[in-house]
Formats: sequence, C-alpha cells, structure tokens
Amino acid sequence: MQAIILAAGYATRLFPLTKDFPKALLSVGGKPMLDHLVEALDRIEDVKAIHVVSNSRFYPHFERWASKHCVRKLQVWDDGTSEDGTKLGAIGDMDFVRRNAGIAEDCLVVAGDNLLMIDYGDFCREFARRRAPLLLCQRQESLEILRRFAVAKVDGDNRLLELVEKPEEPQSDLAVFALYLYPAKTLALLPEYLSTGNSPDSPGHFPEWLLREKRGELYAYITDAPCYDIGTHESLRMVRELYGQ
Repeated sequence: MQAIILAAGYATRLFPLTKDFPKALLSVGGKPMLDHLVEALDRIEDVKAIHVVSNSRFYPHFERWASKHCVRKLQVWDDGTSEDGTKLGAIGDMDFVRRNAGIAEDCLVVAGDNLLMIDYGDFCREFARRRAPLLLCQRQESLEILRRFAVAKVDGDNRLLELVEKPEEPQSDLAVFALYLYPAKTLALLPEYLSTGNSPDSPGHFPEWLLREKRGELYAYITDAPCYDIGTHESLRMVRELYGQ
C-alpha cells in the first residue's frame, strides 16, 4: 500500500497566512499540521511509501520540511502549477502522483489540511475486510457543514447507496471527510474519469462517479472520533485552541 497526501492547493480562504506559505505546514500543537498526518501514516506497517503532492509555488517549503524528517520513503512532488487558476485539482493531483510514482497498488489518499483523530490501523483493517473503496464518514447535525462536504447515504452494512459532493439539500447527515482507501484497480480508473470531462477538483467527485457509473461497491467507515477539516481562519483558530497552539 502507498499513501498520497494532497497538499497542492492555494488556500485562498486563509490569506494572508497562506499567501506565500502552504496551509498544510501551518503550525498546530507546536508543529506543522502535516506532521500529525505523516506520523500517523508512518505508524501503519502496510504503508510502504508516503507521497506529498505540492504546487510549484510552495514546493520549496515542502522540500525543506521533508529534509528534517526521518520518515520511511517520504517523497514530495511538484505538480508544475503556480497559481490557483491553473491548479490540477485534488483528483488531477492524485493521477499525477499515480503516473509519476508508478503506483500500481492499493492507495490511501488524504487531504493534507485534515486532522483526523481516528485509528488509521482500524481504517486499514476495515479496507482489508471489504476489499473495496473505503471512505471516512462522520455524522453531522449542521446543515451548513453538510453543504461543504460530500454527503453519503448508506445501507445497514455501510455500503454506499448515494453520494453527492457539496449538496445544496443533503439527503443524509453523513459527511465524507477527505480520507479514502482505493484498491489498485479503482485508482487505475482515474485516467478514464479525467478524460471524460469530469471535475478534477474536490476529491469526493471521484467516488461519486464510481458509484454513478456502477464501478463496484463502495463502503463508509463511520467514526465518532474528532475530525477537523481546516479551511478557514475560524477552523484554524479552533484546532489551535484544542491543541494548545
């Protein structure tokens, strides 16, 4: 298994903090946000390589950050974009790393601006049991929050019945956080997804397409552990208070 951390966005909602500095390297709890994620992934024995994908503007920051880590098989990629208007998008970056790293095995994909207090080992064990795409989900009461996420409907076995990215009228209370585990054969469908005019941005669009096109079953891993998607000044302040800055 390999892991891809998506960190190539420009985080315009966090300006001026992120005007010249990547969001994933902002400090939370006394260390870069990305450290929390990489340390969690490095503890998973099955993860043989960790790929961090950045853009050209912020790539030097990630290179300096990576040089200070003794993490097994950590590699930083420059996706070649330099501004928000030319970005590849989250799904485009997934395919960029897949192609350039030659990934032909199962792959864990996670957004670099998420702090997820889940048991990653348990998440991987559930994937091994299902042998199908697995999505991290959490129940949310707030309609405003649900509108910012992909929202899933599931059956009694947590098999996905419906998935809509950022719905105006959510059909359930199950928000999908940006943590996915894909079998190799599913990740290999990325070129088809992208070549047929689908959105390269917002990682929830890919599993939404898989479900719509009936490309096999997908499952939800539902957690009540704290999960934070850090996209605004308010959410950054909140996690810094929780982590003691």
